[in-house]
Amino acid sequence: MIEDVFPPVKLKLSELLKHRDNFLASLTTKRKETVGTYERALREFVQFFPKDGKFMFRVPDVEQYRKHLAQTKKMQDASIATYMTSLRRLCQYLVEIEVLEKNPAKRVYGSARPKQHNRTFLTLDEVDTLLASIDRTSEAGLRDIAIIRLMLGCACSEIELTSLDIGDIELQGKSMFLLMQGKGKSIKDERVQVPPDTAQALNEYLQHRTVIDADGKKHPPAPDTPILLSYSNRSMGGRITIRGVREAIIQRLKSSGVQKGRTGRLTPFSLRHTAGILMVESGASVEELMARMRIAWRPTAMLYFKQKGKLHSSDHEDSRALVSLEKTVKRKKSSSK
Repeated sequence: MIEDVFPPVKLKLSELLKHRDNFLASLTTKRKETVGTYERALREFVQFFPKDGKFMFRVPDVEQYRKHLAQTKKMQDASIATYMTSLRRLCQYLVEIEVLEKNPAKRVYGSARPKQHNRTFLTLDEVDTLLASIDRTSEAGLRDIAIIRLMLGCACSEIELTSLDIGDIELQGKSMFLLMQGKGKSIKDERVQVPPDTAQALNEYLQHRTVIDADGKKHPPAPDTPILLSYSNRSMGGRITIRGVREAIIQRLKSSGVQKGRTGRLTPFSLRHTAGILMVESGASVEELMARMRIAWRPTAMLYFKQKGKLHSSDHEDSRALVSLEKTVKRKKSSSK
């Protein structure tokens, strides 16, 4: 039985609180906001722990805590998932310091897992329409094209976009790479290759921002300058925010006519979903998709494979260039023939 696999471990409240504090202190690579979320969620657990009086880190104990969140606290699925993730991380820490043999919270889901994405995707014709609708003579237009290309070509999330600096760009031969700060991280530990078409869009935007001094010399932005700037009246020239990314792309979706009839379901993050499906249709394996999209949980990646074929990318000219990393190499080969 599961109880035999997970031998009971009885802790005093004072011991649990000490372990909780040490666990939070160990999260040195996590963002401050992530640590704060764990701390708030675990506050409920340490209140439940003495009231329950029977919690000994077995699977039924974790199930009872989840039931408490759903029935007593009347939390929604999204909140339950957050609280259970925090407990799961704490239990894993207790395994690592050899207080527990195994993590019982791994056996209990936080909430029902989605069977499909709740956001839709753009067709490739809609992607063309969206990009063609943007004025390329304005700096804001070039920025928005770069954002769209980054969300498609590199599957960037909104938070990854806002943390990008000029110094995060690495050039290796004819290839461009970006150092990214993933979800929940406090450091930039993801090195992502940029497709040629995306790199071109990014270069066009940054070239527009090149400063020419009195002597006629060109000066590119400093390494610690944000790649993506805000052009709103409130924060002109500062780093773009998540809200800024959303507002800019939603406005482009509306003005291009692409969002017509799909308000609320078509969002900036729909571009990332489009990228995932296109990668699958371009022949990416599950492992390649997880690496390219910075996905840690395999079932999440598999949701894209369930939608394979919906973009009909084989019927769309140059569709793979949106996510391809080999365009330059292929051109090289063809020119040598």
